[in-house]
Formats: sequence, structure tokens, C-alpha cells
Amino acid sequence: MTALRTFRERALWPVDAFVDFFREWIRRFFDVQGFDRAMAIGAYGYSALIPAVIVYSAVVTDESSFADTLIKKFELTGSAADSVRAAFGSSSTVESSITWFGVLLLIVAALSFARAMQRLYENAFGLPPLSMRNTKWALLWLLILFVAASIRPLIDRGPVTGLLLSAAVWLATPYLLLGRRIHSSRLIGIALLSALGMSGVGIWTVIYMPHAISDASAQYGVFGIGFALLSWLFVSACVLVAAATGGAMITERVEHHRASKEG
Repeated sequence: MTALRTFRERALWPVDAFVDFFREWIRRFFDVQGFDRAMAIGAYGYSALIPAVIVYSAVVTDESSFADTLIKKFELTGSAADSVRAAFGSSSTVESSITWFGVLLLIVAALSFARAMQRLYENAFGLPPLSMRNTKWALLWLLILFVAASIRPLIDRGPVTGLLLSAAVWLATPYLLLGRRIHSSRLIGIALLSALGMSGVGIWTVIYMPHAISDASAQYGVFGIGFALLSWLFVSACVLVAAATGGAMITERVEHHRASKEG
């Protein structure tokens, strides 16, 4: 009986360890107020990333406008396509309406988004906030996002390449937004979870967003497009919050295991 009990305990140990890790992960998610944090990140992202992409499509690229890109990506037709064009306008309209004051507001909004992400990683690792003192690294992170978005179409030749580029970006993200207070080797878990999670969001986007945009535009017109994009940003932010808390847990458990072995 003792041998049988020992065998059962050994057989159930991986399951118990997984359940314990998952339970702790959920607790960590709520400890950092995961859904509230995701809503804040999504709102800041909506006020910063969407305008930035629109301006980028109008000024930097010589291709179709942001509206045309959405229509092509989500295969929108009819009233849904018309609502997207009405919501975002043409490249010439956007380019002619850009002012220095608008660019300044865009930079302020982008920095607010960066600080929202910064607070997420600080909470995940229990670090004191840097706030405005981390502005230079936040600006560098925004530049990296811009460069990554520019070169991805040129080097993305398959899912593996895209995943590696995504992992590199999500490794640099907490490293810079935490003011380099944590070594990059301790952030590998966050980078991998973020890259895998956002890859899953990409698959979900292709399946869900065309229907969401079509239904929202049919019910609410131009405003419905904003609701659909905000919901997409909220889901993406939830994935990033989960990746941050889970990655921090992985780092802590690995370090604890190493310390116990050395001790």
C-alpha cells in the first residue's frame, strides 16, 4: 500500500504542480488588477497606436491608406467598408490635416501608453514606479516599435521568422520600460509568453474581427468601428497582462529552484 501510494503521488505530481502554477498565475493576474490594467492599456493604445498607424500609413508608406488596409485584411464589403473609409479617411486627407500640434499630442499619447505598459511590468515584478524618469527609454521603445513595424513586411517569410521578431520586441519591451533594472535573461519568460500570446491573438483576429467590424458598423455606423477596435485592444492587453504576470512567476520559480539547489 505504501508503494502504491508513493507511485500515485509521483504520478500526480506534474498535475498538482501545473494546477498550483495555474492557480498562482490567476491570483497574480488579479493582484495586479489585470482587467483594469488591460482596459487602461487598451484605452491608451486606442488614443495612441491607432492614430500613429493612420499617420504612418498616410505619410511613410506609399501604399494604400489605413482604411484600405483594414478593408483588405478583414475582407470587408458594402456598408462595413464604407464605414471604415468614413472613419479613417484617405491618405491625402490625413496627410493634409497633420499639424505640429497634432504630432505633439500624438507623442504625448504614445508616452502615456508606454507608461501604462511600464506600470504593468513594475507591478508584475513589484518594483517602485519610475514614472516620467523613464521617458528616454520609453521613447527608445516607441522607436523600436516603429522600426519593427517597418521591417517586418520585409523579413517576415513565415511563422517562425515572425515569432522570433515578436519575441525580440517583447524582450526589449519590459527591459526598456523597466529602465533596465532587470537583466534581459530574467525577461525571457515574458518575451516568449507575449510572442506566443500575440500570435494567438493574430489568429483570433483573422477569425473574429471581420464579423465584429461588420456587425458593429451595421448597428452603430462609424462609432461601431471604434467599439470593435477597442475590444480588440482590450483582448490584446489582457494577453499581455497574463504574459507579464506568468513570465514574472516563471522567473521567480526558476531562481528559487536554482537557489535551493545551490543551498
